[in-house]
Amino acid sequence: MTAPLRIVQIGLGPLGQMLTPHLLERNTLKLTGAVDIRPELVGTDLGTHNKQAPLDILITDNLEHALQNADVAVVTTVSELERLAPLLEKICAKGVHVVSTCEELSYPWQTLPELSQKIDTLAKANNVSILGTGINPGFLMDFLPTAITGVCRSVDSIHVYRIQDASFRRLPFRQKIGAGLTEDEFKERVKTKKIRHVGLTESMHMMASRLGWVLDRTEDVVEPVITQTEVRGDDWVVSPGHATGVNQMGYGYVGDRKVITLEFRAAVGQTDPQERVHIYGSPEFDLTIPGGINGDAATCSVITNAIPVVASAAPGLRTMVDIAPIACAQ
Repeated sequence: MTAPLRIVQIGLGPLGQMLTPHLLERNTLKLTGAVDIRPELVGTDLGTHNKQAPLDILITDNLEHALQNADVAVVTTVSELERLAPLLEKICAKGVHVVSTCEELSYPWQTLPELSQKIDTLAKANNVSILGTGINPGFLMDFLPTAITGVCRSVDSIHVYRIQDASFRRLPFRQKIGAGLTEDEFKERVKTKKIRHVGLTESMHMMASRLGWVLDRTEDVVEPVITQTEVRGDDWVVSPGHATGVNQMGYGYVGDRKVITLEFRAAVGQTDPQERVHIYGSPEFDLTIPGGINGDAATCSVITNAIPVVASAAPGLRTMVDIAPIACAQ
């Protein structure tokens, strides 16, 4: 029997906490360490931090020590690749693979080509693979629509919709989409890039790379979803005239032809949540998942299911369209 892969968690915020039980329940994985830089967490037991029974895994801020007994590092820290890059260098230097929720890592070859090449070279030099993934980017709005074109004779364009009711998402997510802000406050935060879904551009380039399209330009348009009625949750309220969330449109063009449209809407009180992919081509078809998929829980599953694939992938900076397809292998 193959020995379980030894896993170190890096970043124990709300998503990291949700991820821990997913990692613990797999017989093919063994959680051996946990890293977080917050002083109040250092020295505490990971299980206790998750309000569970102690796991005899103490949270540490000593990255080098935690990586000594690791095969794969699972990183749930930042969205921006330039901020993540120094940490990736340290992990690679220890010969440890990486699976991360960093959105810009999902397909950075077009947006950050020089940094992508540097990371790819470093990973290959240390015989490790690095993957950025999650539910979005990483699956619903890029890998999935790309995969289902396998039944097509030709593809003219793709329109992907992700419509979410954010009422039940974690607080940082609701804050990220601007729920509760006035329209002016929302627009000001858009200007400073404090409100936006990171990853639509990366998703467009990921899809294009697999479909043989070279995008001449992309657009990313962010607007508020304004409510005309009061919207309430368990511990929050959004007044009329305020933002319940974000509507973000991504467009990818080949010449003047729009070949990719990504529609991302996340708002509290959204009444028609769904995942939808409309393929225009031969054949033309429309695939819909009514009710949508919970992004937090699904991201934890995607990360967990990607770990063994990444550990056996070719060294380098990998993406979801150039590794073996992930699956829920128990």
